[in-house]
Amino acid sequence: MTVQIDWETAWAAGIEEMNRLSTTGYWNRRAEDYSDMVLASDCNHGRNIFNLFEREGLLQKEWHVLDIASGPGAVTVPFAEKVCRVTAVEPAEKMAAALMSYAQTRRLSNIDIIPQTWQAVDIATYAKNYDLTICCHALWQFPDILPQIRRMEAVSRGYCCLAHGFEASPEGRELTDTLGIDTGSFDQFIAIFNLLNNTGICPNIDVIDYTLTRSVASAVASVENLVWKYRPLDASDSAFIREYVQNRAVEGMYQVNGRMGVLWWKVA
Repeated sequence: MTVQIDWETAWAAGIEEMNRLSTTGYWNRRAEDYSDMVLASDCNHGRNIFNLFEREGLLQKEWHVLDIASGPGAVTVPFAEKVCRVTAVEPAEKMAAALMSYAQTRRLSNIDIIPQTWQAVDIATYAKNYDLTICCHALWQFPDILPQIRRMEAVSRGYCCLAHGFEASPEGRELTDTLGIDTGSFDQFIAIFNLLNNTGICPNIDVIDYTLTRSVASAVASVENLVWKYRPLDASDSAFIREYVQNRAVEGMYQVNGRMGVLWWKVA
């Protein structure tokens, strides 16, 4: 017997709690530690996405790229270093400020910011304005995922790309399990892949490995902020997190490896 799954409904249910907890205020609180990670990692996962498009022979210097939910620029900066222009959609003002500060240190003047959520952007203003629209590690922002993907297509004259991690590191799982934090088991990547196929998009699929590097202070702050998202943080939590990170740091830097699934397609 064939079971038909309503992937839009499954998606909305699967990301409901993460969407509720991951507010703009939360990401403003994360701006400092997240920016530290992006800079220390030299935008590793964003560069790997860029390298994928370069290997496919798709990138053109004259491209204008739209990076949705850009944060401090892990994807924005690698593309801005090579293409004509990148526009970042980022509603968290501290994240946007971190991005522009980072761009300045890289001597990049070809980055614009739309300081809104993607849902609030008037797509009629930007219809077919971009050669690539990309959303990386932020699909949980969209309970109404398919309409938001269609909006991405509406502003693209070339390609769309969705990227999301699908293998948590053993270290990350050990840490959250010990702290009693349940981040859920919903597989966003598989759900998105099936949803796209069911709507006839049939994306290309690639898998990239990445390495996130950050200072001990940044790693500790990151985990503490994660705990605060789910429950109050106490002194024993902080002591455990600091000891855990310090014991696994090398020369003051904490490193985590991961894998990301990348779905991309040419817009009809």
